[in-house]
Amino acid sequence: MDNFNTRRDVTGSDEGLRAFFQRMYTYMTIALGVTAITGWIVEAFFLSAVNRLLAGNFIGLIVIIAAEFAIIYGIQRASAENPGRAFGLMMLFSVIQGLFLGSILAVYTHASVLSAFLSTAAIFGSMAAYGYFTKRSLAGLGPILFGGLIALIVASVLNIFIASSLWSFVVSLVAVVLFALYTAYDNNQLKALYAQLSAQGQEDMTGLAIIGALTLYLDFINMFYALIRLTGDSNN
Repeated sequence: MDNFNTRRDVTGSDEGLRAFFQRMYTYMTIALGVTAITGWIVEAFFLSAVNRLLAGNFIGLIVIIAAEFAIIYGIQRASAENPGRAFGLMMLFSVIQGLFLGSILAVYTHASVLSAFLSTAAIFGSMAAYGYFTKRSLAGLGPILFGGLIALIVASVLNIFIASSLWSFVVSLVAVVLFALYTAYDNNQLKALYAQLSAQGQEDMTGLAIIGALTLYLDFINMFYALIRLTGDSNN
Protein backbone atom coordinates (compact mmCIF):
# COMPACT_ATOMS: atom_id res chain seq x y z
CA MET A 1 0.00 0.00 0.00
CA ASP A 2 2.83 2.40 0.81
CA ASN A 3 4.40 1.73 -2.57
CA PHE A 4 1.08 2.40 -4.27
CA ASN A 5 0.70 5.73 -2.43
CA THR A 6 4.22 6.72 -3.38
CA ARG A 7 3.53 6.06 -7.05
CA ARG A 8 0.29 7.98 -6.80
CA ASP A 9 1.97 10.99 -5.18
CA VAL A 10 4.76 11.02 -7.74
CA THR A 11 2.22 10.96 -10.55
CA GLY A 12 0.36 13.87 -9.00
CA SER A 13 3.59 15.80 -8.57
CA ASP A 14 4.55 15.18 -12.18
CA GLU A 15 1.17 16.39 -13.40
CA GLY A 16 1.45 19.50 -11.26
CA LEU A 17 4.95 20.18 -12.57
CA ARG A 18 3.83 19.81 -16.17
CA ALA A 19 0.89 22.14 -15.56
CA PHE A 20 3.21 24.67 -13.92
CA PHE A 21 5.66 24.64 -16.84
CA GLN A 22 2.80 24.83 -19.33
CA ARG A 23 1.45 27.93 -17.60
CA MET A 24 4.92 29.47 -17.35
CA TYR A 25 5.66 28.93 -21.03
CA THR A 26 2.22 30.24 -21.96
CA TYR A 27 3.02 33.50 -20.16
CA MET A 28 6.40 33.65 -21.86
CA THR A 29 4.87 33.04 -25.30
CA ILE A 30 2.31 35.79 -24.74
CA ALA A 31 5.11 38.18 -23.74
CA LEU A 32 7.11 37.32 -26.86
CA GLY A 33 3.98 37.84 -28.96
CA VAL A 34 3.39 41.27 -27.43
CA THR A 35 7.01 42.22 -28.13
CA ALA A 36 6.75 41.01 -31.74
CA ILE A 37 3.50 42.93 -32.37
CA THR A 38 4.89 46.08 -30.75
CA GLY A 39 8.07 45.76 -32.82
CA TRP A 40 6.05 45.51 -36.03
CA ILE A 41 3.93 48.55 -35.09
CA VAL A 42 7.04 50.55 -34.24
CA GLU A 43 8.75 49.68 -37.53
CA ALA A 44 5.63 50.45 -39.55
CA PHE A 45 4.41 53.64 -37.91
CA PHE A 46 6.68 55.07 -35.22
CA LEU A 47 10.23 54.24 -36.28
CA SER A 48 11.52 57.80 -36.54
CA ALA A 49 10.13 58.75 -33.12
CA VAL A 50 11.54 55.63 -31.47
CA ASN A 51 14.92 56.13 -33.12
CA ARG A 52 15.02 59.67 -31.76
CA LEU A 53 14.33 58.22 -28.31
CA LEU A 54 16.81 55.34 -28.43
CA ALA A 55 19.52 56.36 -30.89
CA GLY A 56 21.55 59.49 -30.34
CA ASN A 57 19.66 60.26 -27.15
CA PHE A 58 21.71 58.95 -24.26
CA ILE A 59 19.35 60.32 -21.61
CA GLY A 60 16.30 58.76 -23.27
CA LEU A 61 18.04 55.39 -23.50
CA ILE A 62 19.05 55.51 -19.83
CA VAL A 63 15.48 56.40 -18.83
CA ILE A 64 14.10 53.43 -20.81
CA ILE A 65 16.63 51.01 -19.30
CA ALA A 66 15.98 52.36 -15.79
CA ALA A 67 12.25 51.92 -16.36
CA GLU A 68 12.81 48.30 -17.35
CA PHE A 69 14.76 47.60 -14.17
CA ALA A 70 12.03 49.28 -12.14
CA ILE A 71 9.39 47.13 -13.85
CA ILE A 72 11.36 43.95 -13.14
CA TYR A 73 11.59 44.96 -9.49
CA GLY A 74 7.85 45.65 -9.47
CA ILE A 75 7.11 42.24 -10.96
CA GLN A 76 9.18 40.54 -8.27
CA ARG A 77 7.42 42.49 -5.52
CA ALA A 78 3.92 41.90 -6.90
CA SER A 79 4.31 38.24 -7.88
CA ALA A 80 3.56 36.86 -4.42
CA GLU A 81 0.64 39.09 -3.37
CA ASN A 82 -0.83 40.34 -6.65
CA PRO A 83 -0.02 38.04 -9.61
CA GLY A 84 -2.44 39.97 -11.83
CA ARG A 85 -0.45 43.16 -11.35
CA ALA A 86 2.79 41.25 -11.91
CA PHE A 87 1.46 39.89 -15.20
CA GLY A 88 0.37 43.36 -16.28
CA LEU A 89 3.83 44.73 -15.53
CA MET A 90 5.34 41.89 -17.52
CA MET A 91 3.21 42.89 -20.51
CA LEU A 92 4.39 46.49 -20.09
CA PHE A 93 7.98 45.24 -20.06
CA SER A 94 7.26 43.30 -23.27
CA VAL A 95 5.94 46.45 -24.94
CA ILE A 96 9.10 48.37 -24.03
CA GLN A 97 11.21 45.57 -25.47
CA GLY A 98 9.15 45.93 -28.62
CA LEU A 99 10.60 49.42 -29.06
CA PHE A 100 14.07 47.90 -29.33
CA LEU A 101 12.79 45.15 -31.60
CA GLY A 102 11.20 47.69 -33.93
CA SER A 103 14.56 49.39 -34.38
CA ILE A 104 16.18 46.02 -35.09
CA LEU A 105 13.53 45.12 -37.68
CA ALA A 106 14.38 48.33 -39.53
CA VAL A 107 18.13 47.59 -39.57
CA TYR A 108 18.14 43.93 -40.63
CA THR A 109 16.34 42.13 -43.44
CA HIS A 110 13.19 40.32 -42.40
CA ALA A 111 14.63 37.05 -43.70
CA SER A 112 17.66 37.32 -41.41
CA VAL A 113 15.43 38.30 -38.48
CA LEU A 114 13.31 35.20 -39.08
CA SER A 115 16.44 33.05 -39.37
CA ALA A 116 17.80 34.43 -36.10
CA PHE A 117 14.46 33.82 -34.40
CA LEU A 118 14.28 30.20 -35.58
CA SER A 119 17.90 29.62 -34.53
CA THR A 120 17.17 31.12 -31.13
CA ALA A 121 14.08 28.93 -30.75
CA ALA A 122 16.10 25.81 -31.64
CA ILE A 123 18.90 26.59 -29.18
CA PHE A 124 16.48 27.68 -26.48
CA GLY A 125 14.33 24.58 -26.88
CA SER A 126 17.30 22.22 -26.74
CA MET A 127 18.81 23.84 -23.65
CA ALA A 128 15.43 24.14 -21.92
CA ALA A 129 14.81 20.44 -22.48
CA TYR A 130 18.21 19.56 -21.07
CA GLY A 131 17.67 21.70 -17.99
CA TYR A 132 14.25 20.17 -17.41
CA PHE A 133 15.02 16.50 -18.00
CA THR A 134 18.51 16.17 -16.58
CA LYS A 135 18.71 14.42 -13.22
CA ARG A 136 21.64 16.59 -12.21
CA SER A 137 21.28 19.84 -10.31
CA LEU A 138 22.74 22.77 -12.23
CA ALA A 139 22.78 25.01 -9.16
CA GLY A 140 26.58 25.07 -9.20
CA LEU A 141 26.48 26.98 -12.49
CA GLY A 142 24.76 29.95 -10.86
CA PRO A 143 27.83 31.88 -9.60
CA ILE A 144 29.73 31.17 -12.81
CA LEU A 145 26.90 32.40 -15.01
CA PHE A 146 26.35 35.49 -12.88
CA GLY A 147 30.04 36.34 -13.13
CA GLY A 148 29.86 35.86 -16.87
CA LEU A 149 26.82 38.14 -17.05
CA ILE A 150 28.62 40.92 -15.18
CA ALA A 151 31.65 40.54 -17.47
CA LEU A 152 29.34 40.65 -20.51
CA ILE A 153 27.68 43.86 -19.31
CA VAL A 154 31.07 45.51 -18.69
CA ALA A 155 32.33 44.39 -22.10
CA SER A 156 29.18 45.72 -23.79
CA VAL A 157 29.56 49.11 -22.12
CA LEU A 158 33.24 49.28 -23.11
CA ASN A 159 32.32 48.57 -26.70
CA ILE A 160 30.17 51.70 -26.74
CA PHE A 161 33.41 53.66 -26.49
CA ILE A 162 35.68 51.27 -28.41
CA ALA A 163 33.22 50.68 -31.27
CA SER A 164 35.19 47.67 -32.49
CA SER A 165 33.49 45.24 -34.87
CA LEU A 166 35.72 42.39 -33.65
CA TRP A 167 34.91 43.22 -30.03
CA SER A 168 31.20 43.33 -30.88
CA PHE A 169 31.46 39.92 -32.56
CA VAL A 170 33.16 38.37 -29.52
CA VAL A 171 30.66 39.93 -27.12
CA SER A 172 27.71 38.66 -29.19
CA LEU A 173 29.19 35.17 -29.43
CA VAL A 174 29.76 35.03 -25.68
CA ALA A 175 26.20 36.29 -25.11
CA VAL A 176 24.73 33.44 -27.19
CA VAL A 177 26.67 30.86 -25.17
CA LEU A 178 25.91 32.55 -21.85
CA PHE A 179 22.15 32.82 -22.35
CA ALA A 180 21.97 29.30 -23.77
CA LEU A 181 23.54 28.06 -20.53
CA TYR A 182 21.23 30.32 -18.53
CA THR A 183 18.27 28.71 -20.30
CA ALA A 184 19.27 25.25 -19.08
CA TYR A 185 20.12 26.58 -15.61
CA ASP A 186 16.87 28.52 -15.18
CA ASN A 187 14.67 25.62 -16.28
CA ASN A 188 16.54 23.31 -13.93
CA GLN A 189 16.25 25.67 -10.98
CA LEU A 190 12.58 26.48 -11.62
CA LYS A 191 11.84 22.76 -11.63
CA ALA A 192 13.69 22.36 -8.32
CA LEU A 193 11.98 25.41 -6.80
CA TYR A 194 8.56 24.12 -7.81
CA ALA A 195 9.33 20.76 -6.16
CA GLN A 196 10.47 22.51 -2.98
CA LEU A 197 7.42 24.77 -2.70
CA SER A 198 5.07 21.92 -3.59
CA ALA A 199 6.60 19.78 -0.85
CA GLN A 200 5.97 22.64 1.58
CA GLY A 201 2.27 22.58 0.69
CA GLN A 202 2.10 25.68 -1.50
CA GLU A 203 -0.63 25.25 -4.09
CA ASP A 204 -0.89 28.58 -5.93
CA MET A 205 2.23 28.87 -8.11
CA THR A 206 0.94 31.69 -10.32
CA GLY A 207 3.45 34.21 -9.00
CA LEU A 208 6.33 31.82 -9.50
CA ALA A 209 5.09 31.04 -13.02
CA ILE A 210 5.18 34.76 -13.87
CA ILE A 211 8.69 35.20 -12.44
CA GLY A 212 9.81 32.09 -14.31
CA ALA A 213 8.22 33.31 -17.54
CA LEU A 214 10.00 36.65 -17.24
CA THR A 215 13.32 34.92 -16.57
CA LEU A 216 12.98 32.64 -19.59
CA TYR A 217 11.72 35.53 -21.74
CA LEU A 218 14.91 37.43 -20.92
CA ASP A 219 17.02 34.39 -21.78
CA PHE A 220 15.27 34.08 -25.13
CA ILE A 221 15.22 37.74 -26.13
CA ASN A 222 18.85 38.36 -25.17
CA MET A 223 19.97 35.29 -27.09
CA PHE A 224 17.97 36.52 -30.08
CA TYR A 225 19.55 39.98 -29.95
CA ALA A 226 23.02 38.41 -29.83
CA LEU A 227 22.28 36.06 -32.74
CA ILE A 228 20.88 38.80 -34.96
CA ARG A 229 24.05 40.84 -34.38
CA LEU A 230 26.13 37.80 -35.34
CA THR A 231 24.19 36.56 -38.36
CA GLY A 232 21.84 39.36 -39.47
CA ASP A 233 22.03 40.85 -42.96
CA SER A 234 21.75 44.62 -42.94
CA ASN A 235 19.14 46.42 -45.03
CA ASN A 236 21.77 48.94 -46.08
